[in-house]
Amino acid sequence: MREPSEFQIWRALAVLFVLPALPCLLWPPARFGAEFFGALAVGCAGESIAVRCAAASRTARRVAALGRVLFALFLASFLAIQGVILAGCHADEEAENADFLLVLGAQIYADRPSASLQTRLDAAYDYLQRNPDACAILCGGQGSNEIMPEAWMMRDYLRARGIPEERLLIEDASSNTIQNITNARRQYLSPGDRTAVITNEFHLSRARRLMANAGLDPYGIPAPTPYLSLRIVLHLREYCSVLGLMVSGRWF
Repeated sequence: MREPSEFQIWRALAVLFVLPALPCLLWPPARFGAEFFGALAVGCAGESIAVRCAAASRTARRVAALGRVLFALFLASFLAIQGVILAGCHADEEAENADFLLVLGAQIYADRPSASLQTRLDAAYDYLQRNPDACAILCGGQGSNEIMPEAWMMRDYLRARGIPEERLLIEDASSNTIQNITNARRQYLSPGDRTAVITNEFHLSRARRLMANAGLDPYGIPAPTPYLSLRIVLHLREYCSVLGLMVSGRWF
């Protein structure tokens, strides 16, 4: 008996999503990619089973119909949100001459910042060199797998490059971007202060939105994300983060 063509399509999609999931398991910074692609693979495999059983089961037909709708919604939301992310990858001219520069934290290792965080810090160094009156607010608490708060290592990195310590302000109690911005505003900022934010380009649309929601100037400076594979995985994770903000009503 010839298998239904739709079953073959869903089975092929399941295999297609498994292929990038496997190498992501081998590189810790890309582990989220394994979860993302793995979930898609499981969903497509389940849909293939529902489609195959649809002729003999009303429940399977309903599950298959629901699966098609959910997959279509996923594709539409993924493309729309990636458009939002990509549209925000540019630098804002208004970011120059800010009083305070928020530098958002990222993963650190025992002896160095992660590659993504290092590019943020290098962009912050260039900015502070161009704007000698600006201070940087270094944002980042200590994760469960980190030896110190991210902000401390960020300060040490910039001090080693010659930035005076009095220009480096520490926000070391946060664990996500919302807390980064909220705590920085509460600790250091006053009404009328000009602000800018530095983060990797994939993260900049969300950072601008959260800066604006906090009543701060939403001007951004992108830092490049190293490695194409890491960039792809981080775009996947950012899709989930932006979608979460939209669903919870905190994006608008």
